[in-house]
Amino acid sequence: MTLIPAKEFYMIRHGQSVANRDQYFSGNLDVALTDLGKEQAALAGKVLDKLPAPPNLIVHSHLSRARDTATIMNQNLKLPMQEEPLIGEHHFGDWEKQPWSDIRPRFYAGENPPNGETHAAFHERIKKALTDILNNSPAPVLIVCHGGVFRAFHCLYSAPFERTENAKLYHFKPKANAPDFPWDIDLIKEQNN
Repeated sequence: MTLIPAKEFYMIRHGQSVANRDQYFSGNLDVALTDLGKEQAALAGKVLDKLPAPPNLIVHSHLSRARDTATIMNQNLKLPMQEEPLIGEHHFGDWEKQPWSDIRPRFYAGENPPNGETHAAFHERIKKALTDILNNSPAPVLIVCHGGVFRAFHCLYSAPFERTENAKLYHFKPKANAPDFPWDIDLIKEQNN
């Protein structure tokens, strides 16, 4: 089952945002990185030029927490950058600015956010976005996005998903003869030098 082109790429969730720190749903709200989020992005950026196959392009969402993470990460490599609104976070409608503790059980139970984007519509948007990015970018590309994008990616393949931490860089490598989920995914460890 080939839903998204099985090409090599990197993907990272933005650094810690104000909404992450304060534990509320931000979705399509444009919330800033915290100082910690900026530090996380800088640390993640230090490994980019040490990768065996460094990215050729950085594609980021239109939301400032992803754009700023990408900009900070790119300070050394100075790669071309491209904004792609389709990899923005899930639009949570009435749930935006609501506390995680109030909304998370409803969200994980599969309830669609009132006046927001359905889970199915969000998954289709992410499928289209990743397909377009991987088909039209030099491999490997670095995608700077949101936790929901990781979740949607896994849901498209009915693959197990563990919450993605802020500013953790993942390498997606095509895996032969694995039609159900055609990638090996490696967490890139930070390097201290």
